Amino acid sequence: MASGSIQRIALVGFGEAGGIFGRDFAKQGIDVSVWDILLRSKKARGAMLAKARDCGVRATESLRECLRDAELVISAVTASSAGSVAREAAPILRAGQFFLDINSVSPETKRTEARRVEKGKGHFVEAAVMAPVPPQRLKVPMLLGGTHAAELAARLQSIGMNATAVSDQIGVASAVKMCRSV
Repeated sequence: MASGSIQRIALVGFGEAGGIFGRDFAKQGIDVSVWDILLRSKKARGAMLAKARDCGVRATESLRECLRDAELVISAVTASSAGSVAREAAPILRAGQFFLDINSVSPETKRTEARRVEKGKGHFVEAAVMAPVPPQRLKVPMLLGGTHAAELAARLQSIGMNATAVSDQIGVASAVKMCRSV
């Protein structure tokens, strides 16, 4: 992927953080697709589709459809689902697609996810979200780690995010967050 402003983002997980990010990205004119397991639920589907319309994003029917054509994939799911999302996304990712995991999981889980994603064609970058997403929204401080962290940090900053690359190693950003939280 070329450097510069990000035009297409896929959000996997459309809960609180995903909804906030989706709305704020869409307001900037970024094309945002979303996929959430609740879109499969007969009970929750209608509310999720309404939320997507309200946020100005496109709800998709599958992970594959969500990731198609995105420059950046943001995984914003529950900690218990983070590994399975990385595992399912890895074979779908195209060369140069960024996979940004913002989930609160251990450094070892991030390293396992990174190995899965990097075994395919994607670029895994971990993010440690250092404060609650509301009220700061896109400005919430994030520490990034991984081989492609510095490149992605610059691109995220260009779309209004407060992202700082702290290491080219996966697990460092998550470890910093865990230590700070103790």
